[in-house]
Parts: sequence; C-alpha cells; structure tokens
Amino acid sequence: MTITLFSWGYWGWGNATERLVEAVDKAEKSREFCPPLFVDARLRRQGRAKGFVGNAFRDLVGPLRYRWIQDLGNLAIATGIGGVQIKNPAAVTELVDLALHAADEHRRVIFYCACEFPSLDGALACHRRTIADLLLAHAEKIGRSISVVEWPGRAPTETRISVDKKMFTAIMHGCMSVPFAAERLPAFAALPWASMLTIECDDDGRTGIVAVGPARFSASNNGTGFWYLPLIEPADPGATMEASLRRGVNWREAHGVNERRTS
Repeated sequence: MTITLFSWGYWGWGNATERLVEAVDKAEKSREFCPPLFVDARLRRQGRAKGFVGNAFRDLVGPLRYRWIQDLGNLAIATGIGGVQIKNPAAVTELVDLALHAADEHRRVIFYCACEFPSLDGALACHRRTIADLLLAHAEKIGRSISVVEWPGRAPTETRISVDKKMFTAIMHGCMSVPFAAERLPAFAALPWASMLTIECDDDGRTGIVAVGPARFSASNNGTGFWYLPLIEPADPGATMEASLRRGVNWREAHGVNERRTS
C-alpha cells in the first residue's frame, strides 16, 4: 500500500486558521479519510501569521493532531546564508513513522511551513522540497512505498460556476479570485491546483475558462469573510480549454506541486 504525505504552505491563512481546518477536514472526509495530522516543519514558530505563531495552531487542532519537528527546519533561516540546510536530516524518520501510524488510523499527514509553494527555482526553492527528497530516500531504504505531493494532491479536474455580470467582468479583467457560496466548500476544498473552472455569466450567457487552486478564505477584521477559488494566473478571455490545460501543466511543474513517488 502506498502512503501519501502532503506538503503545504500556510501563506495567506494566518488570520483564518479555523476556516483552514474546516476546509482540510471536509476535503479529507470527502475522500473517506479521518482528519489529518499536521506536522510543523519550521525551524522557528514565529512571524506575522498569528494563527501559526508559537502554539497557536497546536491549540486550535489539539495536541493529538499536531507535531513540531524542529529538526526538519531550514537552518538558513537562522544563518541568513540562503539555500536549504535541514537542521537534522535524520529526523525524517520521525515523519515517516508518524505517517505510518496515521495510516493505521486511516488518516494522512500534512507537513508544512510558511512558503506558498515548493518552487523549483534554484535558491528560491522551499525546504519542503528537500524534506520530500529525504522522505523518498528513506522510504526506499526501508522498503516502504510512499508518495509526496503538495496539498490537496491529485490531478487537475474540471468544474463550473455561475456568477453575475459584474463578477464575470471583474474576473475576465484581472480579478484573481472567484467567490463561491459556503455550501460548495466540500466540492472545492480539495480542488487540485491548476484545475479548469468554466465561469458562466448569469446575465448574458458568456463563458470563460480560468485555472484555479483549492478553496481559500478571505477574513475581514470584524470576523466575517468569504470563500473563494484563487486563480493561478490572470484570465485570458480568448483561451481555449486545450491552451488552458497546457499552461496549467507548465504551471504545476514550475511550482513543484506534482506528485513524487518511490520507485
């Protein structure tokens, strides 16, 4: 049996962690898994994202669903030298052990840091990419079959949404988000990166195709907010499905979100 581990970056979620957990848990439930275990792979638990400072996230999900493996953190954060230097690469064994134990409970592991994507752009690559390398190497050594993929995983799919004329026009002219009603969260929470969303204009029947990622939540200062799908690039009003799919494939490769598996 192949065990899947997810990598993930909490960029943009610092003020909406309760909504994040809601989305993740609904996504895993829709795939018939129990709520996942979160593994904090940062060297330091500080920053501007208040929901992830210190024990804030652990206190939200509870200690049974949270681990901090500081040894998987990037020492370059402390030295300022740049690049990636995992504090203690051997700590990857703990991460594999957690994933194996979680699998017995029919749940999966999400290991995370702050970076939005595990970009492959040289020195700008997130250390999650290096952790994935270590995971795959260790799994090969002990004879276990694993896959590592950026949350929420899976291949891009196609879906549709209807919006009013004002929103349709805004999206076709550069707006980088598509709001949706909360009742659609179970379907959109696990939408794979670079999925194709056909947008239909309620008023005049026009349609457009955009590439999107999984659901996010925009939180306001008064505690309200709305769910939306983030566009991975500005809309091209004249784009065909074929061209959009091709650009999506290139985007996924450039941002390092594709699945990697043991041989």
